[in-house]
Amino acid sequence: MARDNIYENMPMTEAAPQPKGNPPQTSVPWRHRARGIVTAVLLLLGLALATSLLAVTLLCLQLLDEAQAGVQKLKAQLGNVSASYAEIQIRLDNVSAARAAVQGRYSDVLRKLFRGWRFYGGNLYYFSHEMKSWDEAEQFCVSQDSHLTSVSSQAEQEFLSNETKGQDHWIGLTDRETEGSWRWADGTEYRADASRGFWGENEPNNWDHGIRGREDCAEIYTRKLNLWNDANCALPTRWICKRTHGPAGM
Repeated sequence: MARDNIYENMPMTEAAPQPKGNPPQTSVPWRHRARGIVTAVLLLLGLALATSLLAVTLLCLQLLDEAQAGVQKLKAQLGNVSASYAEIQIRLDNVSAARAAVQGRYSDVLRKLFRGWRFYGGNLYYFSHEMKSWDEAEQFCVSQDSHLTSVSSQAEQEFLSNETKGQDHWIGLTDRETEGSWRWADGTEYRADASRGFWGENEPNNWDHGIRGREDCAEIYTRKLNLWNDANCALPTRWICKRTHGPAGM
């Protein structure tokens, strides 16, 4: 057939010869270089990350140490504050107790003044209208948180003398335990030299009252210019109580 002869008349061509020498270049070496670059970059990033983590860790540890030191400092300050608070509380308690004591004392003074006590020289005095023995009078004074009066000065002696209104009154002086050794009922020291001028003439004389005994208790005696006289302790006599807040007696 005619179609079959078409190929028979065409000249045959040979394949182009391949050049000798190096083989043709491919993309394999470029891929190796890219992989190495990526690996190096990853290593650098990892190193940078590790360095950053180490720095962050060290910073955290430093901050933790500082925080712990701050906590210890705060604990110490809190301890100081607690101690200061406790001290302040003690002072407040002391102030409250002192205030209560002052209020109680003030109230007691007012009550005694309303009941007829006299205030002089920082002390309170009660001049009785009844008559009792020296011991009974002292018991009454003790029941009123006081004692039979002691005398601390010439001024006090004059005050007591003026307030007796011409009546004899027991004072808190006795030598019943040892004759001639006088003592004050409120426990203050008796000073013989300082008190000599307060005794009446020829007193104390320890006069013998027979069955009643001798004179072992002192009184302010109106018949001797309101000076002191030793009398028999059993005799009923008015008395003077003294609530002491001032100097010691004589």
